Amino acid sequence: AAQAASGAALGPVLDNTHGAFGVLAYDAYQVEVPALNFHTALWVPPLFAFAALAIGAIAMALDDDKTKDDVVPPSAVGTAIACFVYQYWLSGCLAATTGAPTHAVLWPLAVALWVGFDARRSTLIAAMMTAIAGPAVEIFLVSQGLYHYAAPDFFGVDSWIPAVYFGGAPPVAMLARFWWARLVDRPLFSRE
Repeated sequence: AAQAASGAALGPVLDNTHGAFGVLAYDAYQVEVPALNFHTALWVPPLFAFAALAIGAIAMALDDDKTKDDVVPPSAVGTAIACFVYQYWLSGCLAATTGAPTHAVLWPLAVALWVGFDARRSTLIAAMMTAIAGPAVEIFLVSQGLYHYAAPDFFGVDSWIPAVYFGGAPPVAMLARFWWARLVDRPLFSRE
């Protein structure tokens, strides 16, 4: 429940950055808070909740027995999430800037999030799956008229979006391991 709630809470905030930069706009079930310049849609929180659960479950299911009990310090989780928030914000900033090298910046950042925070094979597989499944879901949602990208270049979405999905998987997998440790009452801090 905590993993889903984390995704549902952070997802709309992240997605709002793309709206604020004019990268995308919602066409159905909009929710707006003009005083905060906050725009989302009713379906965004449950979608991010599901994504957080799926990414975390995939990464943890693929963990080998040697890493299943690794303690994930809260500071590492927070730092990884903060770096992903930066990548997400930067994706909107770059996409809104004509001629910006969006792919050339976002993919190295995505790989750095994996290498720097959670370079497990299981997380790499989860990141690759997320980089494929996330845009596929977006292509479907765009085709249903729920929202649109301002300058799509790949089946109704921006072709750089897989890098953002890939970059999100390591922090989400770490967060899942953090919540799992709380659930099974493992210590939150390693004794190393």
